Amino acid sequence: MTSEAIAQPQARSRARSATVGARGPRVIPLAFFTLLAIALFFAMIYLRIALDRTAFELEGLEDEIVLEESRQLDLRLEIARLQDPLRISTEAERIGLTHPDERLPIEISGVRERATPPTTETPLRALTGQR
Repeated sequence: MTSEAIAQPQARSRARSATVGARGPRVIPLAFFTLLAIALFFAMIYLRIALDRTAFELEGLEDEIVLEESRQLDLRLEIARLQDPLRISTEAERIGLTHPDERLPIEISGVRERATPPTTETPLRALTGQR
């Protein structure tokens, strides 16, 4: 027993090729997909280069941060050395500055003393005009 081949699929393919161009619908999507794949490939390369460039910039900034932190520590050490009371007293003695033996009040003529000591202004007193 043998069966006969169905002739309908051949007729369908002939009908499609007769109504629509043989290569038209197949070439346009393939070309679009190929161009899209190439564009994505170049976009990935560009993004990788941009990320590498950013990484180099960050590394440079980190190096500058380390340099400035060490410089800040050096400056703090210099400030501590300059603020040392023993160094200040030896420098003062070297240029001739000494502590006075006694305190002498200085009176300035022509200046009157106030009868009442000045009071500090508070916002409430300033608004009400009280003194």
